Amino acid sequence: MKVLLSSIAKNDIKLLMRVFNAERENKGIEFLDDLKESITKIQEHSQTRLIIEKQITVDKMQNFPVHIHYIFENENSLLVTAIFKED
Repeated sequence: MKVLLSSIAKNDIKLLMRVFNAERENKGIEFLDDLKESITKIQEHSQTRLIIEKQITVDKMQNFPVHIHYIFENENSLLVTAIFKED
């Protein structure tokens, strides 16, 4: 499955990497690795369900206080629309 990032999501990732790196050295890299793993899990779960409607879904990352907002454009394409840190 193809993963696409909106320009907003790309900016969110850059910002969150800086935020986490400010908290602790290399935490931004850990965030990026965990984000990749979270997106892989979203892709794997898509195989077990039918994608009937195009609607935005939100998943919380396991190891970071971050929510991934995404939509399945079709059975071959996942669009990550935004990534938000919890307050």
